[in-house]
Amino acid sequence: MLGRNSGHANVGADKIRYFLFINGRWRWRPTKAMRDRDPSFVLVTMGKGGPGLDSDGNPAASAEDKAKAIKLNEDWDHVRRGLPRPVRTEAPQWPEGSVGHGYERAMRLRLAERLKKGKVWTKEQESRDDWPRAWKWIGPKFGDCLPSTIETEHFLRIDKETGQVSGLVAEIEQAISITERHRVIKVWRALWKRMKAMGGYCDGKEDPTKAFENGAPDPRQEVWQRREVLHRVQRAWRMGYYGLAACIAVAWDSMLSPVDARGLTPSQVAYDASGMWFDLDRAKTGRAAAATLTPWSQAILMAYLKKLAIDIAPNAPIFRNRSGRAYSKDTLGDDFRAVRAAVDPADERQLADMRRSGAVEGDAGGGSVTDQANKMANSVDTNKRLRKTYNPVNVEAVRRFDEARKVGAKKLEKTDEIEPPILVTLLRFGGHGEG
Repeated sequence: MLGRNSGHANVGADKIRYFLFINGRWRWRPTKAMRDRDPSFVLVTMGKGGPGLDSDGNPAASAEDKAKAIKLNEDWDHVRRGLPRPVRTEAPQWPEGSVGHGYERAMRLRLAERLKKGKVWTKEQESRDDWPRAWKWIGPKFGDCLPSTIETEHFLRIDKETGQVSGLVAEIEQAISITERHRVIKVWRALWKRMKAMGGYCDGKEDPTKAFENGAPDPRQEVWQRREVLHRVQRAWRMGYYGLAACIAVAWDSMLSPVDARGLTPSQVAYDASGMWFDLDRAKTGRAAAATLTPWSQAILMAYLKKLAIDIAPNAPIFRNRSGRAYSKDTLGDDFRAVRAAVDPADERQLADMRRSGAVEGDAGGGSVTDQANKMANSVDTNKRLRKTYNPVNVEAVRRFDEARKVGAKKLEKTDEIEPPILVTLLRFGGHGEG
């Protein structure tokens, strides 16, 4: 049962903002907007309350927990007014020695490690951090527990009454996916190692999840052929999704992931005698990438910008949806699915599959794994440290892989005609009709 707490705070009868009774505990739960404004505002788990009941029928929160929630609200009020957050010297949010206490220390340590290396994450990189995402499952289950009390059966067991598989592993797979379960257990194991290294948590106890496998889901194998991508670009343009059409074309030629493609800005544009490319750091890895374009994708991009008819700020996203707003993860996916269904309602391939498809093309065309790593801005070929030292990203290596993709596309489609005059046809329609 959720407590329906809102309003202004005091320790008396008034409701305290963001102070809720959730899953048998009183918790201070900041909103998404608060977390986006300042990531230090996180879910804070407190006591079970009681023995009396409050006006909502929940176990009454203790005076100490109410006071803690009020102080957290005061911290938030400072931040939202643009003032520095007050320095608190009271006890940590989680009991000392608990999993939650270890998690908070580990998160601070991870931040310190990044800053020591001079790495400052963008909001995009922060949003892709698996630790906070996994903690949404781990925290409510184990945050206030001592690691020594956690057993394998808390994660995976057979329910004696139903005979069904239960535990956190089963809960995650049933609610979300195998991929999510793999991510959560992976983070748990990394957190356990940190707690063990920091001391005072595990007391020599082994990680209880090591008693079972955390198998990764089968990787996606779906690929696109070049002609199929050209047709999706054409259909997107005809349906009035001009920003999407350009984004698909750029993503296909550059082999960028959707998150990197939709985040491209004018300030990242670079030119040389061979043409245009985007010079950027990838959102996931932060590695430098040279996102090269072919004349085809560059022409689509220029046609889109002409349609857009506005000046885009140097650091503003280029690709916009039909409302004129920059594409988000959700709106890009929604629009892509609409265009995909218009071509083939049974097609379930994703925009992200185009990155893999480019790798398949390049491999079929004889591209080297080193050039592929340059193109994809990852370490597909060898050790990260050695690649960074001896094989820095360079545009010429990326363009060698582009040429290999053209050869591979011919082999995969078994035709010499791999680039139909789609741009002429596309622009002739001017965005009208389905033809």
